[in-house]
Amino acid sequence: MMWEIDKRDILKWLKNLKRDFEVIAPVDVHEEVLFMPLSNDTEITLDYTNTLESPKEFFLPKTEEMFSFKKKGEDFKITSKIDDKKRVLFGIRPCDVNALTLLDEVFGGKYRDPYYFSRRENTTIVAMTCTKPDINCFCDSMGTGPSLSKDFDLLFTELDETYLVEVGTNKGEEILKLKKDLFKEADETRRDEKKRKIEAAKKRIKRHIDPFEISRKLKYVDDDVWRKLGERCIGCGGCSHICPTCHCFDVRDMSVDESGKRLRYWDSCIFSGFTRMADGVNPRETKESRMKQRYNCKFNYFFERYERFGCVGCGRCTNVCLGNIKMVEFLKELKVVILTENGKDHKKDERYI
Repeated sequence: MMWEIDKRDILKWLKNLKRDFEVIAPVDVHEEVLFMPLSNDTEITLDYTNTLESPKEFFLPKTEEMFSFKKKGEDFKITSKIDDKKRVLFGIRPCDVNALTLLDEVFGGKYRDPYYFSRRENTTIVAMTCTKPDINCFCDSMGTGPSLSKDFDLLFTELDETYLVEVGTNKGEEILKLKKDLFKEADETRRDEKKRKIEAAKKRIKRHIDPFEISRKLKYVDDDVWRKLGERCIGCGGCSHICPTCHCFDVRDMSVDESGKRLRYWDSCIFSGFTRMADGVNPRETKESRMKQRYNCKFNYFFERYERFGCVGCGRCTNVCLGNIKMVEFLKELKVVILTENGKDHKKDERYI
């Protein structure tokens, strides 16, 4: 069954949810849209392409305390810090929903991460079909947008005066029922209207790649290509910080006397210290080697392990890169170079790297 809600009633519905959940929604902060917990005076925005940062930090915080420890005499006590707060994440785009399912693969499996999955399982995902793709978006090429057919609890699609609402799980049904008087049953003509919106969004996407072809060809790229790309990179880590699928972290113990805590915090393969070993040896000491690792991780290594690409095509890395490295342009030109010159002559890619 499909429902619809008047655009003017969205905030009313979200404020009602605040009685039982922490509600996280897109908020305009100094002309940038960020996901933030709603307070009583917070005004959400529904007019956005995508958020500056992904909602990854609500599942994998930038810094988190994993547990505290204390020694007293012969006793040693460890207290775990599992976050089990009930949340509703509203307005997440399809690309970011797909990114979460990628993180599920990483933190699941044989060694399931209880910190990540406690947040994941206690969060209700209210996704928003993307009708206004970003200029650097290429989600259509990656199969991660602009529409969504699964992995949501509720899915909202903007129509003219209302939002079409589709229920994906019982969790979604439950939060819809909490203020059901704001929703009315939608007829089948709304499905056609949604389809037209999605087709219009796809036509707005101007950047396209063939990820399978890129994955096959990356192993043949000459080191000189990575050297030129490394010259553009300033090593700030902005691309990995902003990426919804980057998940590298470091762990550190902080202690005073006989008590302390263990912290986990974001790290980046772009940083020189990421692979530095205890004796000072660093297998990825140069920026070119780190750029090679990053691109292969997204389009090669991740696929080999999970049969999915590690990039969802959100375009955020291009938006924030201080070296003006444009992922799609680099990959497309790289493909041309490889196909025409077999990876030996890289003159054609100089305008990008």
